[in-house]
Amino acid sequence: SSDLLCVEKRLAAAMSMFAASLNTLKQRTSQLLNNIDERSKDGRGSGLEDLAFPSVADISFGPQVAEALGCPDDSLLVQYEVQGGDSKDREPAVFMMPLGGAVSVTGAMVRANFPPPGRYHFRFKAPTSDGSFGGWVWIDLASDADFVPVFNGGISMKALCIPPEAGTGPAPAPYTPAPAAPYTPAAAPAAPRSQQPAARPAAPGDLMELDMSGGLAAAPAPGIARQAPAPPKPAVQLDRAKLVAEREAREKREYEEKMARHEEQKRREEQGKKEKVELADKLGKELQDWAKTPDGQTFKEIRTLLSTMHNVIWKDSGWKPLNLSELVVESNIKKYYRKAILMAHPDRHQSADSEQQVRADRIFNALNESFKAFNSS
Repeated sequence: SSDLLCVEKRLAAAMSMFAASLNTLKQRTSQLLNNIDERSKDGRGSGLEDLAFPSVADISFGPQVAEALGCPDDSLLVQYEVQGGDSKDREPAVFMMPLGGAVSVTGAMVRANFPPPGRYHFRFKAPTSDGSFGGWVWIDLASDADFVPVFNGGISMKALCIPPEAGTGPAPAPYTPAPAAPYTPAAAPAAPRSQQPAARPAAPGDLMELDMSGGLAAAPAPGIARQAPAPPKPAVQLDRAKLVAEREAREKREYEEKMARHEEQKRREEQGKKEKVELADKLGKELQDWAKTPDGQTFKEIRTLLSTMHNVIWKDSGWKPLNLSELVVESNIKKYYRKAILMAHPDRHQSADSEQQVRADRIFNALNESFKAFNSS
């Protein structure tokens, strides 16, 4: 069943690629016919020379195509387009590049596995992080030791063919110092130098000698040997097993740290609950005598609780004692009740010590029950 499912997936991927290719062919055919009709009407010929052929940027080889082509897991699908020379050779093509256990791909690896013979300059397609420029741009690597960007699960590139005659220019003559002229005190003034036009610099022997600012690179001084380019750095072969072991060790360490924090928080919560129970027993009589009548059945009147709350509230609370004369008017009762409720609300004392939490909770409940009775009377 698994083999049948794999075959069905590959068949679906192949059909999808065939449908996309057929759609592209229809669009190109319609463009060709419309161009021929317009050129024929204007007497300008067929216009076949102006049609653009599909480039590697117009075709996408996704994971389904790689699976349909049977690309192994330890290989990467590389799509390329050769530029330079005959325009008929500008057709997209693909090849499978073995990774050999490497995690990242360098320019040297691509150059070593590139199928067409000859010398080439590579340009790679790289995705943009913010989706600008249509989601991708073309980039050039500074050296073959740099990493190649991955686009849509593979590598998309253009290969510029360097002509064979490039780099075959004559070597500069060795430097020979001229003999020093003897000193002549009464030497005649030198004749004026003729205005000769500056000689045009010779074409570079290598395309890489071109100056990107717009001109040719300066020629080396006579007699100074040109330094050979440094050989490309070997591709860094990463140890997959070592990377996996480091990742697992890091995940284990993070898990142990989270568990330690969780246990510490749990221990503090248990300790806080235990302290609250002990303090509730210790402070129970004091808060009970303040909140309820001597028979212990009902809460005291709200005026009494507000005028005596300074006796049971926690230290440094900021609550100022009230006289009964300030609580005669009903509007004052509501004003001081709201102030006391906000000060004693349990949510404002989550990080306070256990005694303050117990006192705030008991004061809050007593004030609420007493004010309910006041409103209902």
